[in-house]
Amino acid sequence: MPFAPVVGVDNYGKTVLFGAALLKDEKEDTFRWLFRAFLRSTGGLHPETIITDQDVAMRNAIRAVMLHSTHRFCNWHIQRKMKQKLVTFFAARGTLHAELRSLIRNSFTPEEFESGWHALLEKHDAQDETHLKRLFEIRDEWVPAYYMDKFFPFTSSTGRSESTNSLFKGYVLRKDSIATFFNQYQIVQEKKHSDLDRLREKSELREQRYWSYDPMEREAAKIYTPPIYAKFVEEMKKTTAYRVEVVAAAGETRTFLVTRRGKYQDAEFSKRIYTVSISPDDVYRCSCSKFSRDGMHCCHVLAVARHIGLSSLPESFINPRWTVAAGHVLAMMTDGNVGQNGQRTHLTVRHSIVMSQVSDALSNECTDDRSYDLFVEGIGEAINKVRLDKRLRQEQQLSGGKRRCIDDPQQLNVDARQEGDGDLHIPTQVHQNIVSTIGASSMGGVEVHQTFGLRDPPLSRTKGFKLGDRPKTMYEKASDKLKKQKAARKCSKCRLPGHKKPQCPQNNPAT
Repeated sequence: MPFAPVVGVDNYGKTVLFGAALLKDEKEDTFRWLFRAFLRSTGGLHPETIITDQDVAMRNAIRAVMLHSTHRFCNWHIQRKMKQKLVTFFAARGTLHAELRSLIRNSFTPEEFESGWHALLEKHDAQDETHLKRLFEIRDEWVPAYYMDKFFPFTSSTGRSESTNSLFKGYVLRKDSIATFFNQYQIVQEKKHSDLDRLREKSELREQRYWSYDPMEREAAKIYTPPIYAKFVEEMKKTTAYRVEVVAAAGETRTFLVTRRGKYQDAEFSKRIYTVSISPDDVYRCSCSKFSRDGMHCCHVLAVARHIGLSSLPESFINPRWTVAAGHVLAMMTDGNVGQNGQRTHLTVRHSIVMSQVSDALSNECTDDRSYDLFVEGIGEAINKVRLDKRLRQEQQLSGGKRRCIDDPQQLNVDARQEGDGDLHIPTQVHQNIVSTIGASSMGGVEVHQTFGLRDPPLSRTKGFKLGDRPKTMYEKASDKLKKQKAARKCSKCRLPGHKKPQCPQNNPAT
């Protein structure tokens, strides 16, 4: 039975297994059933983007069911098949294959790709090749230039799905029953959850090391998850290879020309010149469109930010998907319909920035017991005030009456006591944990909390030794090995090796 895993990406950039299906065949009707079942499990929430292999039945099913999703074919598979089918054709035309690969990778717009494609085929006299004609006809389904403004984070292939297939091959055999498959599926999911918990624990307990003294880097380290922060640092390193020139500084939109001064390893594109613009509402855009594709700004934008002296990350720089706060407000981002996603995205960005400010205050200002107690007391008063204001606004909506003022501390304390919320008062003992509400789902009534202060120590993942045992040294192991070796058999009469008692020389003294 065909195995169809459905995977995604979490805020750590790791693969998430949403589900899997065992299909009776690979026909269009079967794929339609699969996608409808997936939408039922998500409450009708469509994925933003989908990558599959070059399967016509799957493409038609996605077009019929996933009406709000952007679908593309796997770029890697198409280029591999192109090389396999045209290996002799390319060998007779020199650098055609290398030039086509460079064109596919470095084209930023459909017009740039199409003009470059025609020019290359005319240069190498390849206009009549049938397979290349077919690929050009479906160019808008696989060429990256047609998806520069779509969110396909750090990939243009089905590599995550292939790795999931490989993972299941280590747990499930072809001869296994369906019941065994379900049991192994649960084991795989538990393994992935365990890996994610271990990654979160490691990121919380590790000591952060910075590459530079740039304030933007230090702020990014507090907002982004460690794997995404590592990618951010790589982009910052690449800024040292670029020179920034101002093209248009007057007017509503500022424009900069970013030129590469030298080559460096792992360059995403081979172009030398990029254009970066800054809109009046402080939104940065680059001609390479990395933020739209990966949810992270490129080295070209960061070079401009450094050039103009930017010292903190604007809200437009932060994609909520890659933040630490995304894990805490996941319920808000996944609950409800698609129309509310914009508001939740904005809230997630604000939560990330506030958490960064709170972390700075705890590290820099709360250096003694008195400062710590004042900080705790302020958090408690803020929570009381926010909750009371929320309750008053709800009463106002129900009664239509005039809203009461909540600036009076006495009225604040009286109303809080009348509600009976004893947990709103946070004691000011020095070594107590502080629990602050950072978000609540308006749909499901789910509150998400974060604990500041002491945490449980990490559990050891080693099994240890039994009581009284200890690891043996290399010399002890060698000695035990020698003792276990079978000793040469000796004669029971003379006690010498090499013979037995019937052949012993002492049996016949005359000889």
